[in-house]
Amino acid sequence: MANLIFWRHAEAEIESSTGRDSDRALTKRGRKDALKMAKWLHRHLPIDTQVLCSPARRCQETAATLQSINADDGEHRKPLDINVAEFLSIDSRLEDIAQKLVNDDSSKTILIVGHEPNLGRLISQLLGMEKNVCAVKKGAVWWLRQKVVSGALQTYLFTVQLPRY
Repeated sequence: MANLIFWRHAEAEIESSTGRDSDRALTKRGRKDALKMAKWLHRHLPIDTQVLCSPARRCQETAATLQSINADDGEHRKPLDINVAEFLSIDSRLEDIAQKLVNDDSSKTILIVGHEPNLGRLISQLLGMEKNVCAVKKGAVWWLRQKVVSGALQTYLFTVQLPRY
């Protein structure tokens, strides 16, 4: 069974010091929320999870919280490598993301750290729903599972975790 896990970056500053959207950093609240979700993910992620992250600063900072949890782990798990993926950038096209995430390995787990609206649109598409049905809140994790049933790939929602509420 394949796992596709989507993690939207946590709350970020409204404007960066450079004025570039991709340079926006996490706020204090965003760092706290990211750490809370990283702790939850750490308890549940398979050891061999592949992490793909948008090049935007706020996504990299969100993903880095997971890396810090792994570094402090008393079980001495192998640290997760965070791979920056240009196809997950702020202005990426949904079609490009979907094409890159085709999962040939039925047992692979991929964690994607990215942005709205593409995460929600991709989740909606994978679940066979209308385009804008799934809205991924800041810092939230959506975990989908895929399996082949009677020769057809089926995707279903496994869980949604929110940093607050």
